[in-house]
Amino acid sequence: MLRRLLFISLLSATLIYAQRGGGGGRNRNNGPDIPMGSFSQGRLERISAALNLNKDQKKDLKTTFDDAQKEAQPLHDQLSKARLAVGEAVAGGKSQDDVAKAGAAVGQLEAQMAEVEIKAFLKVLDGLENDQKQRAAQMLFPMMRGMFAGKNWNEAQ
Repeated sequence: MLRRLLFISLLSATLIYAQRGGGGGRNRNNGPDIPMGSFSQGRLERISAALNLNKDQKKDLKTTFDDAQKEAQPLHDQLSKARLAVGEAVAGGKSQDDVAKAGAAVGQLEAQMAEVEIKAFLKVLDGLENDQKQRAAQMLFPMMRGMFAGKNWNEAQ
């Protein structure tokens, strides 16, 4: 009985150690296990940290993006329906003209969504200082594409 207990303990210890791939608490780069960024942060916190926003700028950014999210929500719903219509037209064997019309509707809605994104970006840009504007152009502008496609622009992604 003692042998079995000892064997099970040894086997358990081996399996627990093997869970890390034998790395002994280190990552692939042989450095300590440190989380690579906090993905639990929302976009607001990441943008604020990257642009070094003060309290008022952060509040203005949140208000601007919240308003843009409200404006984009109906577009998002229409866009989903329009894309579905394109798929149904193709699957249903509709004429090329019908598919093209459905595709054009998607394009118009995409343009409207891009307009909402750009307006929000420009409004935020107006409230930034010159050094912040340069960082915003490099970091925030690429992030704007699809920013309001979900239910909440600030969700951690």
